[in-house]
Amino acid sequence: MNLNFSTHFCLVSAQATPNLTPALDSVLKPKRMVLVTSPDMFRQSKALAGVLKRHQIIVELLAIADAYDYAGIEDTFLQWVAAHESENVALNLTGGNKLMAMAAQSIFSSAGKPMFYVNAESDDVIFLGRRDLSHRLVSSVKLRDYLEAHGYTLENQPMKPDIPSARRELTDRLIDRVESAGDALGQLNWLAKEAANPSLLSPLLDERQRDSIALQGVIELFEDARIAERKDGRLQFSSEADRAFANGGWLEFHVYQTLAGLAPDARITDYAVNLRVTAPDGKTKNELDAAFLQKNRLHIVETKASNLAAQGSSGDGKATEAIYKLEALLKLGGQRTRAMLIDYRGKLTAADKARAAASHIRLVSGSQLKCLKVEMRNWINAAR
Repeated sequence: MNLNFSTHFCLVSAQATPNLTPALDSVLKPKRMVLVTSPDMFRQSKALAGVLKRHQIIVELLAIADAYDYAGIEDTFLQWVAAHESENVALNLTGGNKLMAMAAQSIFSSAGKPMFYVNAESDDVIFLGRRDLSHRLVSSVKLRDYLEAHGYTLENQPMKPDIPSARRELTDRLIDRVESAGDALGQLNWLAKEAANPSLLSPLLDERQRDSIALQGVIELFEDARIAERKDGRLQFSSEADRAFANGGWLEFHVYQTLAGLAPDARITDYAVNLRVTAPDGKTKNELDAAFLQKNRLHIVETKASNLAAQGSSGDGKATEAIYKLEALLKLGGQRTRAMLIDYRGKLTAADKARAAASHIRLVSGSQLKCLKVEMRNWINAAR
């Protein structure tokens, strides 16, 4: 059987991935997609259609009036198949509800049309009634495709930074000092935050800050990397990007370096930092510190260089706020999305850890950052 079908007949559900990944596979990619759409799935169909059209795939929406009217669904499918009897079309059975899948399988089986199911856990395509056929998806899905297929708008170009060696060395040294540099780095983060002004100058360092050997040592690291310099008792940043880097952005870059090292062996197909997304409601906005796709599963990473034991802006602790945010973001890419919280200063309480565990949020805290590559590899492998 030639697997290059001209048309995929797909049943739309809240999970976009099983319809998207075969469509962008180098072997299975069709010229046209028929998206069977019930009234409650119209938004999901429009989101998926937008991504498919960007990849030069023609999209047809086939509406069904009632997702639980089996006879009506069967009649709709029968009429469509009869009108396209001579076409090279295959049924993707992975989406929809059970009634839609049953009706589609009945009609396509009677018409002698090929049918397949996508095992999302393994990326294997299973062809019904054809044990001799097998195919492992080689998908070209990128973060933008994935997010937008699930109804989220990516508002910026995902950052894929080219990190100079001096900055790589800086982040490595900060990780090496994770047990001792936390409080001093917190002071530096605050100074960088307060320098968010046209001059990019921090407030005057007070006597305690000037006398702090730990803080002066951290400042020297950033001076060596040419990110900041001492000027008349203040810190001067050379650019807004440098100021943001000092204000916690360095930890995002460290995560990016780690992902770059993991990507080839771990089958990570796309990764980036600093992604700004808008939810399907058009109002709710979130920033993803880092995100990557591995085996077509979205992984979200929240990085915190600040003291998570402190009180946040909402009145809850900063750790609680970070966990709340990740709990909300777990809905972003469907049921298989995973989340990790990275806490540089190691200030998570037992209650924080229990809350994260209950929400299946992976934690990497304090000295664990020295083995971040191993922690991430274990996290990825744990999903298999």
